[in-house]
Amino acid sequence: MIGHQMSNNLLLEPLPVRAPLVAQTAAAIRARIEAGRWHVGEQLPAEPQLATELGISRGTLRESVRMLISNGLLDRRHGVGTFVARVPRPSIDRGIDELFGATDAIAQMGYRPALGACSVELVAAPDVVARELRLRRRTEVCFIERVRLADNRPVVLCQDYFDATLLREHDIEVDHVEQQILARGGSLYAWLERDLGRRIDTAMARIEPVLATLTTAAKLEVAPGVALLRLRQTHFGPDGAEILYSDNLHNSDLMHFHVVRRRARPTF
Repeated sequence: MIGHQMSNNLLLEPLPVRAPLVAQTAAAIRARIEAGRWHVGEQLPAEPQLATELGISRGTLRESVRMLISNGLLDRRHGVGTFVARVPRPSIDRGIDELFGATDAIAQMGYRPALGACSVELVAAPDVVARELRLRRRTEVCFIERVRLADNRPVVLCQDYFDATLLREHDIEVDHVEQQILARGGSLYAWLERDLGRRIDTAMARIEPVLATLTTAAKLEVAPGVALLRLRQTHFGPDGAEILYSDNLHNSDLMHFHVVRRRARPTF
């Protein structure tokens, strides 16, 4: 893995042309199950009928069904048909006006948070990281990539950067970082505060929709081309000093964000 190129590669990798329609179809089937159109153990309509209802080709429908089978939502019985295996659990919905870590967001919705794949390395700061953390170009930073799980399902691909000087100040070897984060329940916020003495107080956030590339799809166990939510944040301590830059991709099928807006004072 080339850490300093990771964020760009994940977003610029070419996408299969058919993928977005397949993902949209899977979402439409999922929505019908959530609405009670079909119940657990009930058989879905025959392929020609369902394809006509959804206004798609049978090939697209087959790919969408395969996606939902891989997610455990549907079950195919050879020679019989396709059945609903389970009802989707509620998604994780959090307001972005409140600063939270993935661990807390997952736990507060009743899911069991866990840490999936994790890698840690020292890299030269990408330009965006150096700019956001006010570092000199090519300053050595610690790059951490984690997959956060909710009941063993991937929900967030986290890519985080901070000045590697923090590790040296606390005599922490890069090879020990993963185990220390695990000891804090997989929470980077908790590890930064308790092991490095850096408390996250505020963050400047930017959110945008992106499509899953082949690489991100594999990491989040979704279909290539499915819509993801990209949340980029620069984190600050109580004194306003930059601590952490993060670039996270959220499975929008499982994690949603909302914001409470207040009307501005009228000018009339």
